[in-house]
Amino acid sequence: MSDPLSILRTSATGTRTAVRSEEQVCMLIDTSTCIGCKACEVACVEWNDLHVEPEGGQRVLHSYQTMPDMTPAFWNLIRFNEVPVDQNRRPTTEAAGVSLMMLMRKDMCLHCAEPGCLIACPAEGAIVQWSNGIVDFQQEHCIGCGYCMTGCPFHVPKLDARTGRVYKCTMCIDRVSHGLGPACVKACPTGCLEFGTKSEMLARAERRVERLREEGFAQAGIYDPQGVGGTGVIYVLHHADQPELYGGLPRAPSITAAVRLWKGPLKWLGSGSLWGALGVAILHYLTVGPRRVAGRPGERQVLRYRTSERLLHWTIALSFLYLLTTGLGLWSPHLAFLLRVIGGGQVARAWHPVIGLMFACCVLLQLLRWRGDLRLSGSDWIWLRRLRDHVAGRHENLPPSGRFNAGQKLLFLIQCVLAAVLLSTGVPIWFPQAFAQSVRQVALLIHAAAGVLAMLSLLVHVYMAVLVTRGALGAMIEGTVSEAWAREHHAAWAEELLGPPSPP
Repeated sequence: MSDPLSILRTSATGTRTAVRSEEQVCMLIDTSTCIGCKACEVACVEWNDLHVEPEGGQRVLHSYQTMPDMTPAFWNLIRFNEVPVDQNRRPTTEAAGVSLMMLMRKDMCLHCAEPGCLIACPAEGAIVQWSNGIVDFQQEHCIGCGYCMTGCPFHVPKLDARTGRVYKCTMCIDRVSHGLGPACVKACPTGCLEFGTKSEMLARAERRVERLREEGFAQAGIYDPQGVGGTGVIYVLHHADQPELYGGLPRAPSITAAVRLWKGPLKWLGSGSLWGALGVAILHYLTVGPRRVAGRPGERQVLRYRTSERLLHWTIALSFLYLLTTGLGLWSPHLAFLLRVIGGGQVARAWHPVIGLMFACCVLLQLLRWRGDLRLSGSDWIWLRRLRDHVAGRHENLPPSGRFNAGQKLLFLIQCVLAAVLLSTGVPIWFPQAFAQSVRQVALLIHAAAGVLAMLSLLVHVYMAVLVTRGALGAMIEGTVSEAWAREHHAAWAEELLGPPSPP
């Protein structure tokens, strides 16, 4: 066996090396011999020096469970479920002629061969899978985003609101790396917990299943779900066909399509779209070029943007730049250096949602200020139908524009919609403990897609305002434009404001 502390893969690197079965360690939990003594719970707390919160209102009514669920400081929980069974000891819903059977299960991290937490994690080194298959959290690298909670099909990782870090069972990697078994296994008095290689534990589990079937449990079996590539913790269950009876054990856990799409094809599509848009912009600039207006000496200056409008615009621009920087840093490990520039992943996680809220509020305020100028008129629809002429530089074929042309109106309205989508989907990401996992998974997917569209719209906006329409950037800085510029780019607005142009 190779060094147990050699890294097989780590979060945010994108590598997907398979765990070698001959090196994978495994814990076998035989639920049929568990007596619910909770010695494993005590051993876990003591060895890992966990400081369990006082029970208070956390006790489960009418249950022997220590806690309703695992917590950031309680990684190992014996779940109790009293199930009615018939005379053949099969679970039943009938009321007559039944007895009760206590089904107990030690709940902990299952150390999946294909960990959903590791796949979802954007912080490099925050989650490590060692060569022996154990999945370990490195809290010094954790940024508290909670993405691991969204990716785990077993709902194991728990976020500590006080430290802003996520915690779970480490399978006592410090003990295992020195040839010792996990503390919970050493403390178990009935031998229902065993520890060794995956092949050894599977062989023992199969023998135990055969024994249970001989005793009348026809549906006895091994819980080693292949939807996550198999697990480093396997169960022997009396009723393997109904694993949910054992404290909600998922029947067929897997990495959901939303997580896979968000971490795979969406990234490739988004990156390709951004590079493609950049290439189109370069090609357009080389073939069509910028649109310049020659000013005349002494001509009038026209107020285009008030001070409040410019302040709002630059607040939106700078906040979006921050969101873009932090978002890209979380988007790809190759851009993780962007997070270090602004203080690190923890700082980004803390400020990204706050700046995002400020960005959305400023966009709303700007929308309210410009609502009259953003209404689409009949000439705007004609302008949009002739958008190809605008792109090709044939501006003489376009109808006169008001304060904003139809393209500017549409682009800003799209940005308003995207800001609303980013804010609404960002709330479940901001508060992962307050929303269901399925909601967070969909929110992350939509948030990422909206972020890509927002970056594309920003690229279009910057390209058109800075490189193509010369003078637009100066107008947003100084607030004024020349009369010639106004009549060239926004003839209808200039005529409304200044009257018909003077004869040459």
